[in-house]
Amino acid sequence: MNLAVDLRFSKAEFLRWVQRQEGRYELQNGRVVMMAGGSRAHSSIYFDLAMAIAARVDRNRWRVHTAEFAVEIGEDIRYPDVLLEAAGQTADDLSANSPVLVAEVASPSSLHLDFGIKAREYMSLPSLQTYLVAAQDAPRMWLWERDADGKFPSEPQIIEGTEASLELKHLAITIPLAEVFGAIIKK
Repeated sequence: MNLAVDLRFSKAEFLRWVQRQEGRYELQNGRVVMMAGGSRAHSSIYFDLAMAIAARVDRNRWRVHTAEFAVEIGEDIRYPDVLLEAAGQTADDLSANSPVLVAEVASPSSLHLDFGIKAREYMSLPSLQTYLVAAQDAPRMWLWERDADGKFPSEPQIIEGTEASLELKHLAITIPLAEVFGAIIKK
């Protein structure tokens, strides 16, 4: 669940303010939005996805971040569950300006955002090659990847099942869904 609080900031003011706050917040249309905490499944899935990506990419070339690191999109600031950007950025930056991959783990209260405004915002970033949404309750991911013409498909590819794998073409890596969703798969 997200809760709008009656605070308005510019992006620079928000990034300074949020560093001193407890809890999670995003900036949408100049307004501060408080983000609810996630479930154990949510936390496990995004952590395992981040670890799986980090284990497969060249760490001298790429950096994987989780929900504590922001992405600036127009006038908004989001904190995706997982993001990947080129290595070599300034260590004290408060946000990424050119992520190549962004992933969200969908919560019941965030489905409309993850498949709606966040999808449009993230896919508007010129640097972004992949947008992923992961389910919390089953081994299932929705994948949008830019094609050779630089366009995202209007509908995502759905990858599901314990035997399925996520193929990230622009990174030339493959991740078994069982590795990401192991914590929620019923034995």
